[in-house]
Amino acid sequence: MSTTEAQARAAVRAQLPGSAFAFPIYWQGDDAPTLPDTPAAFAFVVFNNEGSGGRPAAFGGGRGRNLYRNQALVEAFVFAPTGSEPSAAASSDRAEQIAARLRSFRDTDISVFAADVIFIGDGSKIRLPGLTAANNYQCSVAEISLTFDQIG
Repeated sequence: MSTTEAQARAAVRAQLPGSAFAFPIYWQGDDAPTLPDTPAAFAFVVFNNEGSGGRPAAFGGGRGRNLYRNQALVEAFVFAPTGSEPSAAASSDRAEQIAARLRSFRDTDISVFAADVIFIGDGSKIRLPGLTAANNYQCSVAEISLTFDQIG
């Protein structure tokens, strides 16, 4: 099956419904989130299609039938308020919730090969497209590596 970038992003998004978490999840490309006056935990997800590397992964019998395997990295930046709880552990624990939902996930569109959690630290040092500075937060990231295939 041939999968577009938009279909792969939608498949990942379907695995991370907002109702599954006790904190809101915002996506790059949606309306920019407005952070509350009182800091509260949230996640900001970026879907980075790194492409096929410019060459087919398999030949399928001529033009229009070759397989191109796209690599993508999903980065879920999870923020926890500084000072209201052990924020380093809180951001990492919430990032793990996201990683766990995608770890080893596979469907007809995408195949996930890794889902790791990395503590980053002070959120004010992070600049993400579509998100204003996250002062007063600690941050961890759930990094999810996946592939999706296109025929062309």
